[in-house]
Amino acid sequence: MYVDEADASLNRGTVTDGETISEGELIVEVGDGTHRRADPSAGELPTGIVVHDAGGDAIVEHDEDYVAYDDLWTYEAGENFYYQPLASVDNIMPESLADNGTDPAPTLTQGVTVGYVAINGNTEIVEEGYTDNAGDTYDDGAGAGDWAPLGRVDQTPQEYRLSDGYGIRVPVRLDADVFTPA
Repeated sequence: MYVDEADASLNRGTVTDGETISEGELIVEVGDGTHRRADPSAGELPTGIVVHDAGGDAIVEHDEDYVAYDDLWTYEAGENFYYQPLASVDNIMPESLADNGTDPAPTLTQGVTVGYVAINGNTEIVEEGYTDNAGDTYDDGAGAGDWAPLGRVDQTPQEYRLSDGYGIRVPVRLDADVFTPA
């Protein structure tokens, strides 16, 4: 799961035209009742995180499609998905930056302020002040708006203690002084 705890039930949404989203991605509502991936370059604060509803019908919907397991939790335009509104949770577990072969691994230790970026085409998290291989720095003062704050690392992930910080789920506390959900 991508949510540590929740005070509310999951919501069901529909992917907007021209979009593809996957489980664990941060989303915003478009306005017509559909959703798309949140865009840090537009300064958007995400309103939800895409999750798998273990008691839902996601597997049944794909039962006869014969798709790879990873594709089960990828949704195309017009498809329905489940998401957890961020206003009803204190902790989420988004994925850190994936290894794209060039950028350094993020530093994700307890208490570090993190935000989301879209470096690899997905919504992933890095620490405030992260600098990629091209020399671009991601934080509130970057000016480009390619980083939006979420919260602080609640505890250092076990995987991070064993290897680098690429592509791991990170417990993030949505602190009110860093992130205020819509």
